[in-house]
Amino acid sequence: MTPAGSHSRPQGSDSSAPPEDRSTTAYFDSHAPEYSVGRLQFASDFIKAQARPDGSLIDIGCGVGNTLEYLVNVAGISRAAGMDVSAKCLEETQERLPCTTYQGSILDQELVRSIEERFDFAVLAAVLHHLIGKNRRHSKEYARMAISHSLELVRPGGYVVIHEPIYAPRAATTALFWVKKALTALTNHRVQVAGPWANIGPPVVSFLTNEELLRMADADPRGSVVETDVNSAQPPRLARPVLRGWHTTVIIGRPD
Repeated sequence: MTPAGSHSRPQGSDSSAPPEDRSTTAYFDSHAPEYSVGRLQFASDFIKAQARPDGSLIDIGCGVGNTLEYLVNVAGISRAAGMDVSAKCLEETQERLPCTTYQGSILDQELVRSIEERFDFAVLAAVLHHLIGKNRRHSKEYARMAISHSLELVRPGGYVVIHEPIYAPRAATTALFWVKKALTALTNHRVQVAGPWANIGPPVVSFLTNEELLRMADADPRGSVVETDVNSAQPPRLARPVLRGWHTTVIIGRPD
């Protein structure tokens, strides 16, 4: 493992990053759950099969580090790094395992360019739907940007591994986006309706369809989709009459 270290975006540099999503950052500073690693079975099997003895991996949007810890242990990764907008989450990540951390957003190109190492794997696990713009169209542009910037972080021959919760129909997810937008303007607290994951308050989410995710993954000429895995998933109980759900993994390879 690399010695523990911490980095943030270079001070005083210009950035093409979109405006900081302060409400989402504040939410994850105060609410940092451990997400289930079971959803990453397909991704972890792929990483384990492809990893070199000195393999490296960066977990983008690493949260409190349990996903990064899981992937490091399962795949035998030698050099690990985590990136997150939340300083609190990165502190917890470094308590779990010795790794380099980068505080900031994958949307910040200056931060991406400041990272000298190029990794065998860049993981985006349940990140894209948290990249929120002023509307759904801008949010999707941010998701495309995140995939493009992630490709910059992998070496030739490396992989970007994306996992996303997917929900349909689009009309229902669009309505959820705007309800959460409205409530987030009024409160920073979760507005829970049923169970730990069913809430209509912050954070705002902009879910993609499977078709949108695959188009984004195929859009950058520097990489191409090499593996996909789509499994049905149950939406929160109260949403089941109107929503269908999937756990979708898309792996983009960057040719040598």
